[in-house]
Amino acid sequence: MTSSPKSSNVTPQLSLESVSVRFGGVTALEDVSLTVAPGESLAVIGASGAGKSTLFRALTRGSALDDGKISIDGRDLYTLSSRELKRVRRGIGTIYQAYNLIPQLSAGVNASLGDVGGMGAIQTLRTFLAGPAPGLSKKVRAALEEVGVGDKAGARTADLSGGQQQRVAVARLVVQRPDLILADEPFAAVDPVTTEGVLETLLNLNKAGATLLVNLHDVRIARRFPRVVALKAGRLVFDGSPTLLDEEKLAEIYAGDTGAPSKEEDREEANLRRRREASARVLEGQDGVTSH
Repeated sequence: MTSSPKSSNVTPQLSLESVSVRFGGVTALEDVSLTVAPGESLAVIGASGAGKSTLFRALTRGSALDDGKISIDGRDLYTLSSRELKRVRRGIGTIYQAYNLIPQLSAGVNASLGDVGGMGAIQTLRTFLAGPAPGLSKKVRAALEEVGVGDKAGARTADLSGGQQQRVAVARLVVQRPDLILADEPFAAVDPVTTEGVLETLLNLNKAGATLLVNLHDVRIARRFPRVVALKAGRLVFDGSPTLLDEEKLAEIYAGDTGAPSKEEDREEANLRRRREASARVLEGQDGVTSH
């Protein structure tokens, strides 16, 4: 069973107040206000370019705000000192469709980097060069087993399939045990079986106390969350129970997005096409080294 979050004793509340983010003349987020309770889980949906990824970057102070305020546990994220920000980021776990793994390292070492926030510089370097220490190694093996790739601990990550790499990225979260999980399109490039396994682990982390936000294109998966938030052109246009997401509301949310589900195009075909396109992008860039 997934352990409880370790970064703090209490999972923080997340609050956005009239947040706007612009890149040049392009508006990515506009006047977004949102509150997420400790331990809550919610899905974020919207067409491509709706602002979902920008929202997640803003939650880690990865994008500058033009207006508004983001608070974590009542503290303004954008006024924290470098030391305070580092501490907050240790409690935030991220997972992306591009995985953000180091392909030249083994799956076990990549998963062990979930604990890098608690390591000193020497211990981190030793982990890179010689692998995790015995205590951490035990946690890593358990995490890899939990996501179904326990036999891949010593395999070079670049040699794994896309679905296996995604599971390693989730195992890194299990090792980290963050207070807040931001999963940005974690199912876009993986098969349905892997999707179910990854989703189960994310939900288990949520049940153990972590707050969970997941960006999704697949509305069917979004309906499995108790709360759904929708963005359109950077604005919040829906926040509520998935039972209220009828065809009319979905048509409004996805209006103008040719790749979105519609009456003319079966949803399953649209989702499969997106996964194929995302898989191609991942394969084209899998030799690049990305940071966690």
